[in-house]
Amino acid sequence: MQIIDSHVHMDSLERAALESMSLAGINAVVADAAPIPGLTPAWQSVLDFFERTLGYDTMRGAEFFIDVYVMVGINMFFVPRDYEKVFDSISKYINRDRVVGVGEIGLDPRSESCPDLSKQEEIVKFFLQIAKEHDKAVLFHTPSTDRYKWVEQYFKFIDEIKLQPEKVIISHVDSTILKMVTDFGCIAGITVQPWRKITPADVAKMLKDADLDRVLVNSDSSLRLGSDPLGVPKTALEMRKLGFKKEDIEKVFYENPKKVFNL
Repeated sequence: MQIIDSHVHMDSLERAALESMSLAGINAVVADAAPIPGLTPAWQSVLDFFERTLGYDTMRGAEFFIDVYVMVGINMFFVPRDYEKVFDSISKYINRDRVVGVGEIGLDPRSESCPDLSKQEEIVKFFLQIAKEHDKAVLFHTPSTDRYKWVEQYFKFIDEIKLQPEKVIISHVDSTILKMVTDFGCIAGITVQPWRKITPADVAKMLKDADLDRVLVNSDSSLRLGSDPLGVPKTALEMRKLGFKKEDIEKVFYENPKKVFNL
């Protein structure tokens, strides 16, 4: 079976992790080209990280037969000084080979680099407009508290910008908002990650009653917080244990991300 991990941070994936992912059937990943969090970083560091992910990290993936596709944007935990200069440069990246989406973007009150939610909203709306103009997918971050509140805000943005919901992934979805997201027409990105306390078995159970046409599963492999780069194939295994049909498993782990990101 072919597997796509639809949200990773390539800087967190060392050679051993990439080898294990390849052996487990992961043949492609979608990487968030956002630097690790920091306070008031320079805007150029964001562009440097785009370049690193598009160049060095795609080469590292290829060594293990993993295709690396890339999302560009400003992460709410790494908002640079003079972030408008990133806006001015985004046209150089949005249509680069392997750039398939805008993300990870969103709102989060815990941001130290940009605690001003009005500025976060300005950044989000800019990138949503870019995604619409260039027909790219969007990946939203969902804060771990007050999930309904933040997702409702994202729905308002989608309506305001007139985005196609089927091109929008709302990530870090749990059982409390899964149906809410898919009923709106968006794609629910379920993150299997130890620190979120969502296990592969948990996700398999969540998917029993889900709209499988609107679900992705990702590991959000990250340097900052505990992650499992094999969380996605482990979830596929748990679905097999629960008796999911082969075609439904392939839909969630391969066909859906291929379609959403136009791979």
